[in-house]
Amino acid sequence: MTLSLTPAAVCQCFTLVSLCTSIADPNWIEVWNTTDPSGKEFIYGVAFTLHAAQNLTDTGPLGGSHGLGMWLLYALAAVCYGTVLFSSSSFLLDFLGVGATHPRLIGALHVCTAVLSVAILGVFSACMSVISRNLENGMLGKGGVAADEKNLKADVGESLFIAMLGIFFSCSAAAFSLRSQSESSVTLSRDYADEEGGDTEPLLGGAEREELVGEASPD
Repeated sequence: MTLSLTPAAVCQCFTLVSLCTSIADPNWIEVWNTTDPSGKEFIYGVAFTLHAAQNLTDTGPLGGSHGLGMWLLYALAAVCYGTVLFSSSSFLLDFLGVGATHPRLIGALHVCTAVLSVAILGVFSACMSVISRNLENGMLGKGGVAADEKNLKADVGESLFIAMLGIFFSCSAAAFSLRSQSESSVTLSRDYADEEGGDTEPLLGGAEREELVGEASPD
């Protein structure tokens, strides 16, 4: 078994670092008062879902503890952890040299990781839309409505920008993997053509020698 750091494996390594950092950072979405920047802020993210029942943060902008925004946060956490699982698997197998014997498997893992990483943006956008709509409808406070709901604004936290680095590296890994597969297939086809050409030449030479021997014989 040959250990090798292919370009795809290196990109997946950076993908893992970026995604794990973004998951650990709680600030994916922050809700704050535009008229009082130093006031209390609400922060939502993947870490918010780990202990949702014990959280003291207001779930009003999410539509409540069982609202659509909360379920979207659960979906965001699931997609993030799924991407980390696929990314770690593709990195480990690629690093161990499995791609030399099973290139399609490694390529499929890299592509699935890229698709899941892009899905993070989709789920995040949906969650951001739900929170913004709930703020416009004045859904803030445990069962009540805040008096200054019109001054509340939802912004993107730094966790998303860190995750976008992971998305970039994940897509780059998939591109490197697909490119490597295409180059390998071209090389194999050329080798196969060379082998066929090498096998036919001796046969042709033998046939020509037989003709020459037949012409040289007195019969």
